[in-house]
Amino acid sequence: MSVIVRTPAGCLKIYCKGADSVIYERLHPSQLFVDVTLLHMEQFATKGYRTLCIAVAEIDADDYEKWSKLYHKASTSLHNRQEEIDRVADLIERNLFVIGATAIEDKLQEGVPEAIANFQEAGIRVWMLTGDKQETAVNIGMKTLIELLLLAFCHRCHRLL
Repeated sequence: MSVIVRTPAGCLKIYCKGADSVIYERLHPSQLFVDVTLLHMEQFATKGYRTLCIAVAEIDADDYEKWSKLYHKASTSLHNRQEEIDRVADLIERNLFVIGATAIEDKLQEGVPEAIANFQEAGIRVWMLTGDKQETAVNIGMKTLIELLLLAFCHRCHRLL
C-alpha cells in the first residue's frame, strides 16, 4: 500500500508499506539499513509478531505527471480494473529506500488454543491458512499446537513453492 505526498518544500515522495518480500524487490540498489532491518523483522516474526516494512522514494514531477495519467486511466477502467491499478502502481513503487519496520503482537483470542485442542482430541484436523511470514506462522502453530505443513506462495510467479 502506498501514498504519494507533496512535502512543504514541494517535493513529491512515495511512502510504501508492505511485507518485506514485496518491498525488498522494489528497493534501490544502494541501501544503508536493509540487512539490519531484515534481521530485526525476522527476530520479530520468530516471536510471533506481525511485521511490515516501510520505504520511501522521491518522485520526479514530470514522472509523476505521466504516471498520474496512467493511474487515472487504470482506476477508471471497466475491465480488469484492479489488475490495471496494480500494474500501474508497480511502475512508481520503485527505487525505494528502507526507513523502518513495524512489529505488532497479534494475540490469539481467548480460548482459541483450547478450542483447537478440543477439535484435535475429537479427531478433527485443523488447518491454518495465513499470509504471515513463515516464522510468524510457526510461532502461532506452536502456541495452538496445530500440526504444521508449511507451503510457500511466490507472489511473483503466483505458484506454490
